[in-house]
Amino acid sequence: MGDRIIPENYPELRLICWSILTDEPIEERVAWEIYERNWRYVYQNWLSKEEKTLIERLREKYGNGAGGKAP
Repeated sequence: MGDRIIPENYPELRLICWSILTDEPIEERVAWEIYERNWRYVYQNWLSKEEKTLIERLREKYGNGAGGKAP
């Protein structure tokens, strides 16, 4: 089992997790896939420093250098 995060702790992630409970932990890879799939709905100017850091960490870990939709 990989690292897990709680979407509720990241406001923009919480908003784009419309198909799951946001107060339950999810796998980091799942969070990255949600960001990639729904990036067009993320208000980038509203990202907190913590959420930007999370996105960068997830991109480095799961992005595979593919230059996906998320930053």
